[in-house]
Amino acid sequence: MNARKVVSGVTVSGPGMARFAVAAVWVYEGVWAKVLDREPMQRRILAGLPGVGERRARPATVALGILETAAAAWVLAGRAPRATALAQTAVVAAMGEAARRWAREEVTDHRALLLQHAAFVTLVWLAARDARR
Repeated sequence: MNARKVVSGVTVSGPGMARFAVAAVWVYEGVWAKVLDREPMQRRILAGLPGVGERRARPATVALGILETAAAAWVLAGRAPRATALAQTAVVAAMGEAARRWAREEVTDHRALLLQHAAFVTLVWLAARDARR
């Protein structure tokens, strides 16, 4: 079976599949959940962070969504895969810790969130490994 190209140099099968999956998560979280505000819980979580509050929550959510979308582009580019994976791991860990500290009412199952983050970070590192091949 022939692999179809999604973005120049990134295919949906083989080594590019993990990168595509990671990028898809970042695009979903960045564009759909945050920029388009389709998951209002994301905005409420940010509103609970120190220094953000309700007034700054929407602009902060959009800014974070844009950064997450940029992460997708970085992943797809396949450049500096270890640095990319390290940055993503740090961001996911920071988000998880922020949710644990300041979003207890919004995120009620922190163990499930930790499991989701662990699975995603595993995929991130598999994508980084595959990008180096």
